[in-house]
Amino acid sequence: MSEKMQALVVTKPGGPEVLRLREVRRPRLRDELDVLIRVKAAGINPADWQNRKNGAVYDSEGGSLSEPTILGIDGVGVVVEAGEEVTNVRVGDEVWYVDGGYAGNPGSYAEYKVIRADYVTAKPGTLDFVEAAALPVVALTAWEAVFDKGRVGQGDYVLVYGGAGGLGHVAIQYLAALGARIATTVSSEQKAELVRKLGAELVINYRSEKVEEALHSWRGEPGANVVFDFVGHGNFAESFRHTGSYGRLVNTVVSDWPVGGNGPAEWKNMDISFVNIGLPQISRDHAQRLRQTVALKRIAELVDRGGLRAHIDRVVSFSGVGEAQRALEAGETMGRPVLLI
Repeated sequence: MSEKMQALVVTKPGGPEVLRLREVRRPRLRDELDVLIRVKAAGINPADWQNRKNGAVYDSEGGSLSEPTILGIDGVGVVVEAGEEVTNVRVGDEVWYVDGGYAGNPGSYAEYKVIRADYVTAKPGTLDFVEAAALPVVALTAWEAVFDKGRVGQGDYVLVYGGAGGLGHVAIQYLAALGARIATTVSSEQKAELVRKLGAELVINYRSEKVEEALHSWRGEPGANVVFDFVGHGNFAESFRHTGSYGRLVNTVVSDWPVGGNGPAEWKNMDISFVNIGLPQISRDHAQRLRQTVALKRIAELVDRGGLRAHIDRVVSFSGVGEAQRALEAGETMGRPVLLI
């Protein structure tokens, strides 16, 4: 095995132009609990372009940028080396994971990746590597949003912002399985067609329709029981108006609070919660990382039962990652872009 590998790195904050394909040192096991994975494919996530923009400096122990950062917070591949104390996987196993992509912990835009074995689990056997790579981050984030925070029940009226996006199209599949009544926002008829196939009952083109009016007409009263804000930023403040009385609002994107404070939420007796699946990694919270790995295992089982599939927007090589990130940031994608290594 070569001591070198190809990796897409970023050495300073910036746009897609700061991504560089380089030959770097292949990672080695750090201790007997690690595995070395030959990465086959990686998801291209919003967190990746956000980390690229700010230099990917997140590291709770003060890691510097003296070593170029390798982005890519999830991936799939084959175990090629395992520490002597590893018991949950073996060499040759096909696995998936959420790990890395920050300063101090290289991600999966590379040929090889080292990770603690506790944080990997078998990828779905019914999917190839590209199909599997489209799921870990979005499936885990949507899982926490829908099941842990949203607490959605059968018959609940639910609004999903950005239903054709990576998070949205997975959340709709979870919600449909729960028997929820699903409304979602889109920006084109092509995206509307996708979300209808996945189970959306009400599809709102936010460029030509007023979300508040469409929800009221659909439900017969203002707002939805549960709102999933996968868009964030200015949309977060709008979400307060689109959540019904005693409703729940779940946000996954750093955003500004509505002008005037929390009054709109208090008046409706709303519950507001947030999902950040990167926190356990950044804070080195081993217990929470194990909890997430268990969720990934359950998601793989759901996939293999035919209960979840990812829509692939595009498959790119290293040279296409910059354009895929640009399209993702601009909201031009449907489902997930994937890097095939």
